[in-house]
Amino acid sequence: MIGSRGVVAAGLLVLAFASLAPAEADPAGIAPVAASGKASFVHADGMLIRDENGRELKLRGVNLGGWLVWEGWIWGGGQDAESALMRQLEEVLGAEGARAFRTDYYARFVGEKDIARVARMGLNVVRVPINHRLLEDDAAPGVYKDAGWQVLDRLLGWCEKHRVYAVLDLGAAPGGQCKYFYADPDAGGLLWDSEANQARTVALWKAVAARYKDRRIIAGYDLLDEPIPPDGQTLVNLYTRIIAAIREVDPGHMLIIQGADFSRDLSIFSRPLDRNQAYSFHLYTWFLDDRRKLLDAFRAVAGKHNVPLWNGEFGENKLDMLQSTVAMLEDPRNRVCGYCFWTWKKVPNKYPALLSFDPSDKWKTLISWASGSWFTRKPSPQAAAAAAREFLAAVEYDQNAENSELRDILVPKN
Repeated sequence: MIGSRGVVAAGLLVLAFASLAPAEADPAGIAPVAASGKASFVHADGMLIRDENGRELKLRGVNLGGWLVWEGWIWGGGQDAESALMRQLEEVLGAEGARAFRTDYYARFVGEKDIARVARMGLNVVRVPINHRLLEDDAAPGVYKDAGWQVLDRLLGWCEKHRVYAVLDLGAAPGGQCKYFYADPDAGGLLWDSEANQARTVALWKAVAARYKDRRIIAGYDLLDEPIPPDGQTLVNLYTRIIAAIREVDPGHMLIIQGADFSRDLSIFSRPLDRNQAYSFHLYTWFLDDRRKLLDAFRAVAGKHNVPLWNGEFGENKLDMLQSTVAMLEDPRNRVCGYCFWTWKKVPNKYPALLSFDPSDKWKTLISWASGSWFTRKPSPQAAAAAAREFLAAVEYDQNAENSELRDILVPKN
């Protein structure tokens, strides 16, 4: 999710490490295999991903970006973090009105019809970035909110009904895993600056895994989105803690592990962290078309470690570039086990949208002001309330327009 966010990093200094368990150790891993040879869940098998029946599985789908982690540009604004947007909405709608907007938005931006449409397109997975604030308030860490669980429970029910796998992704960890807006960072310190926030992240994943340990529709847990740690060892240490906590309650689900530097650097890993894991990478090309170099590097690490390689994000580009990217990801020589397009729906911008929605002029005024435009006056509470109502109507499935050219690029031909 970096390019549409206009973020470029200079690259991280990656440190080697040697403090992991010995290679011959048997870390907690894949679900027990029954006598029939069928595993209980989607799982890694060498460099392949297999479904619960042991068949090779290519996970091809879309990200539900902008839903459970807000990003202002998806709404027609700028590079605005969720907490900043919420503060602006509270200023014009009041605290109660802003909370009601959030509840309505969760219910309307993605519904069962969206998941059914993903299935009808011929795609088989949705990746779901989640803000930790969906499940816990910073004022009450570790007290998990039933309303947040209900949002995820409903989604998984739709996925089961329409046979679409879900990948749960921690899109915004406590404190924020980087300083950029998509991670909804805290002004007081990032994830890496606070042992308390790291402990909260570990505990949150354990709670998620405990709740969903039996849900076979979950293809994997994507542990941390586009992290930018101070060094590679710090990220590996946190992953090791998260994995240990998950495996205490859930031995079966596949773990999806991203590298550093916006999920573009897997070289920090000297060996797999779990017996049932995949490596994930993100592939955006606005500033430099280094896809071949990156894919070669990703494949080398995955091949050396004998684990699957999966593309968790690509997109926000012109149709010809998107088409050539899909071709590269589908090329069997690259050993990629599928991909997720960024993103399912958005306000139209200079790049094509798979599903687009066109909010009203009132909303455009509100989001322009909320994004800090010097040329937009603050709307009145009455105008803001009308804008919010019109926006919530516009995001619903029945109001969305589909780009058939982009759909045909994304949907596999075999």
